[in-house]
Amino acid sequence: MFVLAVISAPAGANDLLSLYQIALTRDATLQAATYQRDAAIEARPQALAQLLPQLGAQAGAARERAGFETGAILNSVAANCVLSANGQMEHCYGDVHSYALTLTQTLWSWQSFNQLKEASFQAASAQATLVGAQQNLLLRVAQAYFSILAAQDQLTTNRNARASFGTLLNQAQNRQQTGVGPRSDVEQAQSFYDATEQSVIDAQNSLDDANLALTEIVGTHTAKIAPLQETIPLVSPDPASVDEWVISSRRDNPGVRAAELQVEASERDISAQRGKGLPTLVLTGSSSHLYQDQALGGNEPLDSVGVSFNWPLFQGGAVASAVRQSRAVWRQAEAQYDSVQRDTERLTRAAYRGIVTGVARIAAARRAAESGSSAVDASRRNLEFGTGTEFDLLNAQNNYYAAQRAYSQTRYDYLTSVLTLKQQAGRLSEGDLVAIDALLIVRDAHNDQG
Repeated sequence: MFVLAVISAPAGANDLLSLYQIALTRDATLQAATYQRDAAIEARPQALAQLLPQLGAQAGAARERAGFETGAILNSVAANCVLSANGQMEHCYGDVHSYALTLTQTLWSWQSFNQLKEASFQAASAQATLVGAQQNLLLRVAQAYFSILAAQDQLTTNRNARASFGTLLNQAQNRQQTGVGPRSDVEQAQSFYDATEQSVIDAQNSLDDANLALTEIVGTHTAKIAPLQETIPLVSPDPASVDEWVISSRRDNPGVRAAELQVEASERDISAQRGKGLPTLVLTGSSSHLYQDQALGGNEPLDSVGVSFNWPLFQGGAVASAVRQSRAVWRQAEAQYDSVQRDTERLTRAAYRGIVTGVARIAAARRAAESGSSAVDASRRNLEFGTGTEFDLLNAQNNYYAAQRAYSQTRYDYLTSVLTLKQQAGRLSEGDLVAIDALLIVRDAHNDQG
């Protein structure tokens, strides 16, 4: 398992971990996934209910009129009975009250059995989706945090570059005014200075956008953004084979697992739709009592136990159409599963490569920044001794700040790749964010410096 080797985290959470804890209660994407899971798991008890005993109660009251041929009842002059005009029929009126209890138990239903299996797969898929959303939140918070840090670094570097070029421009102007330097030096310095204006504006816009992106996840917050320490541990993935990470991602990635379970659920739905046209066997028991006037036949208790067999032979082609529709949904789920697998493999390989090359990129960027600083000092000395030109110094300074920007970004890219690789393998946890949080400058020390 890939482990980020860092020093022990401080007892109190730093800014990154605090923001993640806020996001757990405020992130709309995670909340939606939670409610989706809660709704999906209810499909299983609903499907199971179709295979459990069903008890129903019925009661009724009515006023009835019954007709009898003359002499068909023993008491032809019973109360509420009226002889018809032709004397051949006698109509009796009376109140009827009834109640009944009916108990049914499904003995066999191919449709209900497969609906239960389908609901189980759907609930498991929703749970896997929620786990994926929880891991994705860890990554999104870290990415949003790194974006702010990167934008702050870029803005600071661009402002420093603008100030440095401004200083060189003033020096060139002073030399021109005293007749020591040519006008071309002023124009060259002016061009470098003017080029930094847009970069400062763009960096400020990027910082504003990065803050908005974090606010979208955690809402309005008062947490400060602690910067990253200058030196961070750089380790390679373990195991050191990208193919092993791909195998792990195909097996443990929550998104892949959710898509696989959706295929299983869709396949079960085909059988469930086919079951609509198959026989069902139900055990039925009932107890009823009918209270009515004697003239209408008197009280009638009735208890029964039996088995009913139902086979819908033809339903206008609805079953065949439902099966075709369900089969198309199953094929769609298979295609989506294949797409998720491919996307997961691509992201896993990219994250693995980002870690492996990130170590080398950070080292190279650090050396480039150090060399750039040395080149600026050398160009400045050459200019003072008359062995170099103003343009050489401007170029050296421009290259130095470009190297600084690249070095800053490589560190965030490396950490993002670390978290992404673990997320794709289904191993990302809050402990990984704690490890990143420990790499930030401790909040109290950062505030003291500020």
